[in-house]
Parts: sequence; C-alpha cells; structure tokens
Amino acid sequence: MTTSNPLTKQFLLAAKYQEIHALKKLQNSCASLIKLGDFVHQLQRERAMSNIYLSSNTERFKIKLAEQKPLTDQAQDSFYHSLKSTYLNQENDTGHTRLFNLLAYSLQSLDILPNLRHKITRQEITAVKATRSFTQLIASLLSIILEAADGASDPKITRLLVVFFNYMQGKEYAGQERACGAQAFATSQFTQQQKEQLLHLQTEQTQSFEFFNEYADDHLLKCNKALCSHQVNNQVNQLRSLLQKLDDDTSQPLSQLSEVWYEVCTTRIDIMHKIEQNIADHLIDTAAMQIACAERMLNSNKQILNSISEPQTSTQNTIIDEGIINNNENIAAQKLSSNKNMFDLILEQKQHIKQINNALLETKKVLSEQKIIHQAKYILIEQLKLTEQQAHKQLQKQAMDTHNSLFTVAEKIIELSDT
Repeated sequence: MTTSNPLTKQFLLAAKYQEIHALKKLQNSCASLIKLGDFVHQLQRERAMSNIYLSSNTERFKIKLAEQKPLTDQAQDSFYHSLKSTYLNQENDTGHTRLFNLLAYSLQSLDILPNLRHKITRQEITAVKATRSFTQLIASLLSIILEAADGASDPKITRLLVVFFNYMQGKEYAGQERACGAQAFATSQFTQQQKEQLLHLQTEQTQSFEFFNEYADDHLLKCNKALCSHQVNNQVNQLRSLLQKLDDDTSQPLSQLSEVWYEVCTTRIDIMHKIEQNIADHLIDTAAMQIACAERMLNSNKQILNSISEPQTSTQNTIIDEGIINNNENIAAQKLSSNKNMFDLILEQKQHIKQINNALLETKKVLSEQKIIHQAKYILIEQLKLTEQQAHKQLQKQAMDTHNSLFTVAEKIIELSDT
C-alpha cells in the first residue's frame, strides 16, 4: 500500500496538541485573573475606608480600616501565589514577554502600599492624594486583564475576557464614586468640581456596562439582572441626587451620611463582585468546554489517520469470478481514497483555524483600542498627576483640537512617552 508522508500525520496532530496546550494555559491564566479580581475588590474597599478615615480627621472608620488591611493582604498573597504557580513553574514556556513585563511593573507599583498605609495612619497625606495612589495601583492591575486578553488565541475566551475587563472597569468607576462621595459627605464639602467628578464616574459606569451588555452572552446578561433589579440602585440614586443639591453653604454637617453612603455603595459593589465572579467562573467553564471540544477533534483525527494507515488486504487482491480486476487499479483507487481522507483532515484543520482568526479579528480590534486608550490615560495620570476624570478630559480635548479619534490621540501619547 502507498501511504502519505508520515510527517504530514505528525504535524497535523501536533497542530491540535498545540491548540489544546494553548487552551490549558489560557484556562490557568483565567484562574489567576479571578484572584486578581478578589485583590482589586479588597483594595477598592480599603480606598473608600481610607477616604472616610482621612476626611473625618480619623473620627470614622478607624476600626473598620484596621480590620480591612489584613483582608487586603490575604487577597494580595493569594493573587501572588496564583501568579507564581501559573507562570513561574517548570512547565512554563515562552510567549509571555509583554505580560511578564506588565506584571513586573504592576507588582513593583504595589511596593508603595505599606508606605501609603503608614501615611494614611499618621494623616501625612490628603484623602485626594491617597485616592489617586490607590486608583493608580488598581489601574495597573486592571491592565493585566487587557494584556491577557490580547494574548488569548480562542475567540470565545477572548470575548469573555473583554467582557470581564469592562465589567471590572465599570465596577472600578463605581468604587471611585464610592470613595469620592464618601469624602464629600465626611468633610461636608460639596464643590462643583466634586459634583462634576461624580457625574463623570457615573457616565463611565454606564458606558462600561453598555459595552458589557453588547458583548456578554445570555447567561451573563441574566446574571447582571440581579444588579439592575436590586433596590439598592434606588438608594444610591437618592443619595446621588441629594449630593448634587448640596453645596459648601450647607449649614448642617452631614458627615454621618458618609457611612450611609459607604454602606449603600458597598452593597451595590458587592453585588457587582458576585457578578464579576460569575463571569470568571463562566470563563473557566468555557475554557474547559473548548479544551474538551479540541480533545474530541484530536481523538477523531487519530482514528481517521489510523484507518488510513491500516492495510486493506481484502480489497487489494480481490479476484472476482466474472473477471479479474486489475490489482494496480485497486491500489490506485485506494491511494486516491487515502490522499482524499488526509487532504480532508488538512482542509478541516485549515478551515477551523480560519474561523478562529476571523472570529478574533473584531474582538481583537476593539480590545486593541481599549488597551491603547487605557494605557494612554494611565500615562497621563502617572506623569501629570491627574485624576482619571482629568486624564479623560485631556484625551477628549486633544481629540477635538486635532480632529482625531481618542484612539489616535492615545497612540500618539504612548509613542511620545516611549521616546
């Protein structure tokens, strides 16, 4: 029997093994992102508590803040352990250069946390500056999700990672709103700048969740209804409305409302965190399903390839009473059949890769734009010591002045920062 080149079979199977290997790496990365989300959640809590503690001249949240720090540390340790077991093991391979550089930068940024806490305890820093420091730390952590999504090769998982980032980003804006509002109530100062910042944060939440609604599947949309229909939204909106009506001339101190604001906002954010965990679980389950699907295809390909390579003696030397069929014709027919089966598998694999790449194109384009804008905004926050709102306005102003998109302006800012 004439057979195909054995290397053809080996590389055909190797391609599928590589796909499964990449999916398993991606599944492990998703597990680390869950730990990242838990750590960010605790940092957001500590940021808001620190704001109330500083703005009330240490009169409020002193005990709660002391109790929160070990919870943040525990989440941080869990995140670090997950990173180490996922990426720094003997089986780790190449392909993570950008992600590893970003992780190194983010972890180095977290080294300021002990000193930041020390300054907060001794009231050597203002609430505004403390908030900015916490926000920069959280922004650097969230950028890890964007980089992980950018390195993903499966369209379903990439799409879910984009959904995960946008939901976490919306939750982060809600966390900033909690911190900003807590500061306003604790000091009983309601400046126009604070009000504008709160409105900006509310707008950014809406945009992030609209993006989530556009890209999330039915399962996740159903999970999000738990937040949309919860009565805590009415309570938050009532306090938002009250805050917008107040000003610096308010005769009665409203510092006691800082704790009410914190608790109401925290209830809402805790619900968001549960939905965030649902997204993470959905990520893990989707990765497992994609792995199982790839393994089924691998086994199917093995069976077909084995059947191709098996000699078929019953058809090669058949002599029929009515006449002798030329054995050479049988061999030629069998060779044609063998080549056709192998060719079909190659075409099937090629079409599978093409479908994956096509599905990735749109998501990667959106992801790339978000990643560049997020990075440019972070550069402005860090280098010019701006708030998130100020950095956003700076990008918008430059875009309007130059008649360019936010993405184009963001690219230019990153380009200039690298020179």
